[in-house]
Amino acid sequence: MLLVRSEWHRLIVILLAICFWIVWNYWASLFFYASIWLYDLRVSDFSIFYIVGSLWSSRVNPYVAWGYRFVYPPTSLPFFGMFALFNFEFAARLWTVMYMSLFVLAWVALALTLKRERRYLFISLAVLLFFTSFSFLRLLELSQIDMLVTSLTILSLVSQRMKRNLLSAAILSLGTLLKGSAIFFLIYFVVFRRDLKYLAYFLACALVTVGVSLVIVPVQWYWYWIVNVVPTMYSQFGLQDSQSIVSLLWLAGFGKSALQVVSLFGLGLLTIFALYTGSNRWIKTTRGSTIRADAMFLINGLVVLLLSPFSLIYPYVWVILPLALFLSALLMEKPKLWYLALVVFAAFLLNSSPYGFTGEPFRFVFVSISFPTATIGSLILSISLIPLYVRPAAVLSWRQRRNKRIG
Repeated sequence: MLLVRSEWHRLIVILLAICFWIVWNYWASLFFYASIWLYDLRVSDFSIFYIVGSLWSSRVNPYVAWGYRFVYPPTSLPFFGMFALFNFEFAARLWTVMYMSLFVLAWVALALTLKRERRYLFISLAVLLFFTSFSFLRLLELSQIDMLVTSLTILSLVSQRMKRNLLSAAILSLGTLLKGSAIFFLIYFVVFRRDLKYLAYFLACALVTVGVSLVIVPVQWYWYWIVNVVPTMYSQFGLQDSQSIVSLLWLAGFGKSALQVVSLFGLGLLTIFALYTGSNRWIKTTRGSTIRADAMFLINGLVVLLLSPFSLIYPYVWVILPLALFLSALLMEKPKLWYLALVVFAAFLLNSSPYGFTGEPFRFVFVSISFPTATIGSLILSISLIPLYVRPAAVLSWRQRRNKRIG
């Protein structure tokens, strides 16, 4: 985008001013109302993690005690067990501080990988998306683990951009062993980047972590989880307030087998698309820009969210930083106005409440229907990113682009 430095500064000041107004008039009160600092701690999802950690420390198999209600890998048990060392109220607040701190760390680290002009734009956009994210407020209320896994995937991206592939693979393996869905980002790191060595690093780090965990986690628990828990993980499609395609198809009458085929087919298409877009001929045409890589990382996450039956509104906190990263790259590339408007509209839907203007936790009693705002936003954004690889001249003003490295 052909703006002089003073014009970029004006745009950044405007974005930060808008964020201040949001915080002052809206966000701060919601933050303290919805968070576990004032919310009823015992109804938060963290209570499950705390109980599971207590069971692990007492050498009780949590998968037998809790059944389908706890599906995370056995390697997560010692992590949850650390919080069981404290009383519940203190542990819950420590949990919040931990995942918020890690998210800020990932935010700052990702900003430092960008050049100065784009860095300040990225930070401003990320602040705006953060303070307008309904997904984050919902996650804060439920005290879920997704913010932690989100931060780990971002840190793995940061490490890869810094040419630290082993560290990146180690971080991604940790995220996967906390919540298995992080494994699908291998589509970006391995397939799109065509880096089989990264896959070897990932498998080695995962195996080492599991091997070390066997010292404190009985191997029988791993076997029980594989045989009894894993087969049931993709069997719940009628979750209330789900924001995924497969859940909508379930409501439309599709059976479980058909939905599993849809998910596998979708992941297969994503893998093929990543392999195609990661070819050398695309890399040569980027002129140093990272927009296609940033877009692919965003598409990877959006498709995973769209194809998972467990994608309620709060897992969409993952979108905050990758979307800010892509938007900062897009603005530097001088997009056509209609295309920018389409992307911004999709971002609005992704950050919006599915309950209309009332929202949670302030919705009226009669507002009981949620709308698939995140689903629609993800679909629009994912489809709108495809022209960047197929027909970039249709969405970017290529003749006016600067031939210098951005990001």
